[in-house]
Amino acid sequence: MFDTHAGITAEGGVLIRKYSINLIALGFLLAISLPLRAQKSSGAPLTDTQKDGRRIFQQRCAVCHTLPTVVSKRYGPALYKEIVEDNEDNIRDTILEGREGLMPGFKYSLTRAETDSIIEYLKTVNRPARPKNNPKEGTPASSGE
Repeated sequence: MFDTHAGITAEGGVLIRKYSINLIALGFLLAISLPLRAQKSSGAPLTDTQKDGRRIFQQRCAVCHTLPTVVSKRYGPALYKEIVEDNEDNIRDTILEGREGLMPGFKYSLTRAETDSIIEYLKTVNRPARPKNNPKEGTPASSGE
């Protein structure tokens, strides 16, 4: 049977629909994996606390502190071990209390242990590479700067 609108057989239409759904699913998985790849940890295996911190970071922090797409800007600073080490108290205070006009506080939604696990995870994260097509951190590549 031919579909008069598409000019293909019914079986071919099902096949095309099936491949389209698979392609959409693959695109979705790629899109959600980009923030995870943006925060690469050093080669050492993570402790359970660091794994919890990674999970919480991905759920609560990655939307602002990682690049959601290659051409998007980051809303908050990139967070990595050189920023966090020897600065744990300031990082903890920023996570819990926030910064007026810059970042919301999470003191009502994160426990001290969860905050500490985020900090422990961030101590394993290497500094992200600066994109070649986007030399200024936080500046969209399409801005021409």
